[in-house]
Parts: sequence; C-alpha cells; structure tokens
Amino acid sequence: MLNHQALRLALDRIVARHESLRTTFVLVDGVPVQHIADAHCGFALQEHDLRNQSDAEAKLDELAEAEAAAPFDLAAGPLVRGRLIRMADDEHVLLVTMHHIVSDGWSQGVLINEFSALYNAYCEGRDDPLPPLAIQYADYAVWQRRWIDGEVLQAQAAYWQQALAGAPALLELPTDRPRPAVQDY
Repeated sequence: MLNHQALRLALDRIVARHESLRTTFVLVDGVPVQHIADAHCGFALQEHDLRNQSDAEAKLDELAEAEAAAPFDLAAGPLVRGRLIRMADDEHVLLVTMHHIVSDGWSQGVLINEFSALYNAYCEGRDDPLPPLAIQYADYAVWQRRWIDGEVLQAQAAYWQQALAGAPALLELPTDRPRPAVQDY
C-alpha cells in the first residue's frame, strides 16, 4: 500500500536536496541566468484518481501522453514535475518528468536510489538517511569551466583543428531523398 505522506516527503526532500531541480533560467539583458528557488518549494505533483472508471487504462495512457508532451517553461519552471495516478486502492502509477537541462542518465539513477532510500526511511518513521551533499551541480560546472578554460581549451581546440584539417565541408551520404538546396529546420 502506498504511503502517500512518505511519497510526498521523499519527493520534496529530493527537490530540496538538489539545487539543479529547483533551477530556472531567466534572461537578463538577453543573457540566460540561473535562478535557484528556495529549498522548501517542494515537488510539483498533480494527483489523479482513476478508481472506479471503466476506461482507467485508456485515461492513464492519455495522462502519460499529456505529461510527456507538456512543454517546460525554462524561466518559470518547474523543470521537474510529476503525476501520481491512483488506479485502485492498492495500485498507483507515478510519472516523473524532468527537462534534460537538469537531468541526464546518470543523475536519474542517483535520484531513483535517493528516492528509494528516503521513501523507505519515511515509511518507517525515520529521518532523512542521506548524507548532506558536499557540492551542488553548479559548483561542479564552475570547476569544470575553470579547468577547461585557458591552456586545456586551447590544446583541445588545436587537436581537433589538426585532426579535422582537410575534412570535406559537406559529407554526401546516400539517402532516400536528395538534400534540399536550403535547409529549413
């Protein structure tokens, strides 16, 4: 049986724990700037109850498609959101959607493991079992940018310029249709 309170606490804690999940990107003088919301902003979770509906599976499919198709607003957020769908008294479906700007394959695994640990702890009445994060993603990004700047960047750029010297400007590959004269994207 789903512990609704433990689920909410675990999702809210994950958002509080990871600044990247609370980050939005606003334009200031035409330049994107990160804005990190307060740690207590919570996880954006919509709830749906499909119990006693004869077409519950079809409605679930519709909700999943709508969730997947719903756009993100990078400036307003949230960039992670979810839907909890109750199919029966003892059956729920949790949909979690994250914009790729705040998540990748590696971080999804981290979030699943953290969610599992938090949910289990909260179900048992225990406190957050996870150690505090030593750094946030923004700290890592700043370090990486500083590391790659200067000599490292110049060395990598020189390598690729040399490696690609003489490469054709346009690579003609066989396709099932001819390439248009002007690409329109």
